[in-house]
Amino acid sequence: MAVNDVRDTLLQGLAAAVALGGVGLGGVMTLRQIRVTREGQFIDRFSKAIDQLSSDHLGTRMGGAYAMEQIAEAAPSYRGHIGALLASFVRQNAPWPPSRPPEEVDAERQRYTGGLRDDVGAAMAALSRRAMILPGTSIELEKVDLRGADLAGCDLSRFCFAGSNLEGANLSGCDLTGATFSGAILKDADITGATLTGADFDGAEPPGTAGTGVAPGAPAAPARSPAPGPAS
Repeated sequence: MAVNDVRDTLLQGLAAAVALGGVGLGGVMTLRQIRVTREGQFIDRFSKAIDQLSSDHLGTRMGGAYAMEQIAEAAPSYRGHIGALLASFVRQNAPWPPSRPPEEVDAERQRYTGGLRDDVGAAMAALSRRAMILPGTSIELEKVDLRGADLAGCDLSRFCFAGSNLEGANLSGCDLTGATFSGAILKDADITGATLTGADFDGAEPPGTAGTGVAPGAPAAPARSPAPGPAS
């Protein structure tokens, strides 16, 4: 009788263990399914945002830029890819020198606030909010046309604008720490109050500080000596 009692107790314990194991396995499978479903949703959203950026419609492209920013905020694993993709979008859609006739580009610039077409402006705004920029990385915006762009107060630290044209751009109050402007055109750019620690202006056309034409750190031009007066 005692033997049977022990046997029944062991069988009951084994059954409980199997049941608990099933619950645990079910929990693991459920979490895995959630992760797979969530990743699938991000892939769909990412693919749709790429299609939006490739659209022929301006408003749809703007929506694509903002959709990419939202994905970056929600899915850290996509951040580096989104940063590179938005930078590529700006380079392709606002190249310097322009890939279209200059008069066509100039006429287009006059139609938009801040000197940038709305989709390019949306991409620049998203990049400046940095949700998709990984720590210690830079954003490559070489040879882009940002003439007259209003980027006041933006965080553009470690951005690379090598060979770009930022003539007349408003960079006042920007964080330009570690930014690269080598070979860039910065004529009449406003850098009033900008943080320039470690910024590289090697070979750049001197920027203006509110249009003064004085490059940061550049020595002041020597004063002219007065013309000699007539001998007394």
